[in-house]
Amino acid sequence: MLHLERPLVFFDLEATGTDPQEARVVQIGMQRLVPSGDGAALDDTVNVLVDPEQEVPEAVTDLTGLSPDAIREALPFDAHVDRITPLLRDADLAGYNALAYDLPLLKAEFERSGHPLPGPDDRIVLDPYRLEQVLRPRTLSALYERYTDTPLDGAHDAVRDVEAAGRVLQQQLDEHDLDGTPADLAEHIRGDYLDDQRRLKRDGDAVIVCFGKHDG
Repeated sequence: MLHLERPLVFFDLEATGTDPQEARVVQIGMQRLVPSGDGAALDDTVNVLVDPEQEVPEAVTDLTGLSPDAIREALPFDAHVDRITPLLRDADLAGYNALAYDLPLLKAEFERSGHPLPGPDDRIVLDPYRLEQVLRPRTLSALYERYTDTPLDGAHDAVRDVEAAGRVLQQQLDEHDLDGTPADLAEHIRGDYLDDQRRLKRDGDAVIVCFGKHDG
């Protein structure tokens, strides 16, 4: 159970790209929880579209299901500052992948609007994605124990790690009913990406750049 000492705002931002310093917000979702007894109670909710004042890639509207016309008719971010500031002012934050993406994006939008991001100096940011990495680590030792129910003895010995990797792979294939050649499995892992570094991604007949200033 989550025990709150002060308000906690769950938030998510949909935007025009994946670089939080360059992308512009197209939708803001927030739920503010406040302490209530031993738990929490919903205090306020925000769900607004935002005009990013730039072209919205078709891939974004396809992914989010947001109407391009509705986005164009929305108000820009600075028009929403007065609405969301009271939610943020004294609150901790929470959101999936918020530390890497949503929080830097929110800060950048506030800076562009001429305002600092409101909030306490000792703000806590809870990220379920980061917590999942702690709860379910993806080291070879962790995967070996998860798939075999047996601790990996001798980890970081090259031969032992080779044996463990082979057993993990076989268990993955069995558990997820995967079958095929190494090339088949590599294609399954790669998905729509065109390279192993995931810098280029196939989107229908188009190729999306997933790094650098041309990201998206």
